[in-house]
Amino acid sequence: MSDNNPTREAVTCAIRHIGTGVYSSGKIRIYLIQKGYSEDVAISAVKHLIDTGYIDDMRASRKVLAARSGKKQESRQYIFQRLLEAGIDSDCADEVVAGLASDAETCKALYEASFGSVPDDAEVREEEFLKLAQKRGYGLEAARSAFRQYLDQ
Repeated sequence: MSDNNPTREAVTCAIRHIGTGVYSSGKIRIYLIQKGYSEDVAISAVKHLIDTGYIDDMRASRKVLAARSGKKQESRQYIFQRLLEAGIDSDCADEVVAGLASDAETCKALYEASFGSVPDDAEVREEEFLKLAQKRGYGLEAARSAFRQYLDQ
């Protein structure tokens, strides 16, 4: 890092804010701008914090993914949007989403977490299953495929 005093101050401010928490590069950049630092200073401070390992968007991504599992499971597209909203760099978000299971697999996991073992009236309640999946961003084809897999278990 250069001896640029505003950048050094911004790094110190960010470190105080981060503490022992997990924050994305985007969230810290926005925080620094809101604290009155210029865009250039905020970017420079965030770059330094990334280079030193203080900010890690992959670690921040894992935090987002952990909150969106089980009954809160969402489609790959919704997860990607959540990562961007959490301030995760788009390249990192692309890499994270590419490593996720298919929508059909995660939708089946959503059904299992939400409904447990296959209920006796599952086929009659198919619309209920599909509505849940669509609320979580799953396309109709993936939701139906997951429903068939869920019934076959």
